[in-house]
Amino acid sequence: MDQHTLRRRGLGLRGTSSKVHPGYILYTTLTSNTTHLISPAGEEVHKWTLPYRAGRHARLLKNGTLAYNGAHPDTPHLFPMWTKYRGGAMLQVSPSGEILREYHDPKAHHDQHHLPDGEILYTTLEPLTPEQAAKVQGGTPGTEAPGGVMYGDCIKLVEPWGSSSKSSSADFEAGGDGGAKLLWTWRAIDHLDLGVFAMHADYPREHWPLINSVSFDGEGNVIASMRNTSSVVVISRETGEVLWFLTQPVVNQQHCAHELPSGDILVLDNGVFRPGISVPFSRAVVVSKKTKEVVWEYSDRSTGGIGLFTPFMGSAQRLENGNVVICEAATGRILEVTETGELVWEFVVPQLSNYRSVLGEGELGEMEKMGFSYESNAVFRAYKYLPEEVPWLTGE
Repeated sequence: MDQHTLRRRGLGLRGTSSKVHPGYILYTTLTSNTTHLISPAGEEVHKWTLPYRAGRHARLLKNGTLAYNGAHPDTPHLFPMWTKYRGGAMLQVSPSGEILREYHDPKAHHDQHHLPDGEILYTTLEPLTPEQAAKVQGGTPGTEAPGGVMYGDCIKLVEPWGSSSKSSSADFEAGGDGGAKLLWTWRAIDHLDLGVFAMHADYPREHWPLINSVSFDGEGNVIASMRNTSSVVVISRETGEVLWFLTQPVVNQQHCAHELPSGDILVLDNGVFRPGISVPFSRAVVVSKKTKEVVWEYSDRSTGGIGLFTPFMGSAQRLENGNVVICEAATGRILEVTETGELVWEFVVPQLSNYRSVLGEGELGEMEKMGFSYESNAVFRAYKYLPEEVPWLTGE
């Protein structure tokens, strides 16, 4: 009998219906350096093999280029979990696998959002001073990074390429030749109300507020999801102030907060530390910008909620016909549901592996200490693209 639960339950396409929206699903397995594009039948139609292991996710740009966020090969070792969620190698890759552009920031993590004009909006971090760290509330005392350091998040908007196809954060920090330009930056410690945005009590005080997604709203301001404070904020591009925020009990260690054409916010609400509820469950929610109330929700009603649960990572994407693609990231399950909550497509990522093939000995040891030596099919996010968005594949 197969001893791996996911293999035993079944991998690949688990079900489909006529209500599924046409298109292709893109995902990147975190224990690999590969990105996969699959058909509605669950068949792989294209694959990219990249020079760096996955540093979270990939997306397709309007021109068909793959925007891939890899793990930087020479990042400093900051603290154990940094090994798992760091990024920093930001690539744009042709359908044939040719690397067209490459930008590096060794302290980038989670979301590196490639924009159509070539700019990149991304999350990074820097050490706080002891005085700043002392002001951050919450977390478990004595759990700072080695040396007693707490790292605080920053958001950067860069024009990375200049006249070169390869550049790094050093190009604008030290005036290098790559031509990279820093267009905007924001530091959490400078702008967040430390009483409102305190860390959960059970989180280590190594990294605050742990921003896991960044995007622009319709007015050009920045939407950020902050995991260890269970909050979503809208940040003024002009002043850096928080213009709007959402927190518990509506969102709980959420991911992938972004604006819909209606102006409302779609969020993958992971559901860890949900106040007043002893059994965690995940859901996709649309939250009204005006009232901060949930105006649409999908959870697994057939199991009372617990059938859909990813304690970390995950995404939700609204399609043109109103369907929503949900990534139950920790177990590699990708769903498509209708506006009325009907499940119309389910796929479980079949690539099961561990980190041994993509980590060096030092990092591998850190991962094994944290219990990440098992086989995993985890993905950070999944996205769906219409056939006309991949003309190089369909030949249109």
